[in-house]
Amino acid sequence: MLASLHFLWFLFTAASGHMQLVYPPPFGAENNPHRTDPADEFLQYPFNCCGRATEFPCRGYLKLLGTPQGASTATWAAGSRQQWNISGIGNHYGGSCQVGFSVDQGKTFHVATSYQGNCPKRHGGNDASGQTFDFTVPADIPIGDAIFAWTWYNREQEFNMNCAAVSITGDFATADVTIQSSFNASKQSSLDSQIYSKDGCICTCPSQEISKRAMHHHHHKGGVHIQERRDVSFNDRPGMLFADINNGCFTPHTTAETRFADPGPDVVEGDGEYPLETPTGDCGH
Repeated sequence: MLASLHFLWFLFTAASGHMQLVYPPPFGAENNPHRTDPADEFLQYPFNCCGRATEFPCRGYLKLLGTPQGASTATWAAGSRQQWNISGIGNHYGGSCQVGFSVDQGKTFHVATSYQGNCPKRHGGNDASGQTFDFTVPADIPIGDAIFAWTWYNREQEFNMNCAAVSITGDFATADVTIQSSFNASKQSSLDSQIYSKDGCICTCPSQEISKRAMHHHHHKGGVHIQERRDVSFNDRPGMLFADINNGCFTPHTTAETRFADPGPDVVEGDGEYPLETPTGDCGH
C-alpha cells in the first residue's frame, strides 16, 4: 500500500506544472517583504484549481491596496527596461504569457508585453534564475502607484495570474536596475513539499517528455525574436487577455500555444516548437 502511495505521489509531482511570480514579489507571496499574513501556498496553482474558487482579478488581493501589506515591492521608471521572473513546481514546457499594468486599482489592465509561446521557457528549468524575462515599462504610464500583473496560459486551458504593487517614477536614477529574487533551491524545495501535501489538490498537466512526444509532428524551426515596437500610448494599449476562467473565452488545448488577438506593441515571439492559435469564444474586453 505504501509503495502504491509513493507511486501515485510520483505521478502527481511529475505531471504537475505550476509557476508563480517571484519578482516583483506579488501580494501574498513568501518573499513579499510587506506580508504579515501567512504566505499563499496556492499562488502557483491555476485559478479555480483544487476545488477552490479563485477571486478575480489578482486572486482577491486588491483589497490590500492602501494597507501596509499592499505596499510597493519594486520601483520602476516609465520607459525603462526591466525584468520579471517566475518560479514554481514545473514550467509545463511552455505556454504564453502577458505582463501589464493597472493604474485604476484593478479596474482595467493594459498590456505591456506579450510572450507568444515558450513562456515559461521550456528549457529554463523551474527556478527564477532560468525564468527571467525582459520588458519595457510603457513610456507614458502615469507616475505613481500601479499594479503589475503577470498572466500565464498553458496548454491545458488553465489560467494563472499574480499581481504586485509597484511604484512608477519619471526618474531613471530612482528605478530598480537589477533583478531581485529571494527564492533559492532550499526555499523552493520547502515550497514544493508544502504544495504536494495539500489535501484534495489534484491539478495535473503533461510532463515535459509527454508534451514533446505529443508535439513530434508539429515541431518546426523558429527563433525567438522581438517584434518591432510601435508607438502606442498607454491608454490606447489593448487590455490583457482573460480566458479560461468560466467567462466563455478559451485558449488552445494541448496542441498549440496562445496567440493573442491583440498583443499590443511589444511582442516576444517564442521558439516555434508549437503552433500558435488565437483563443475562441467570447474574448472581447
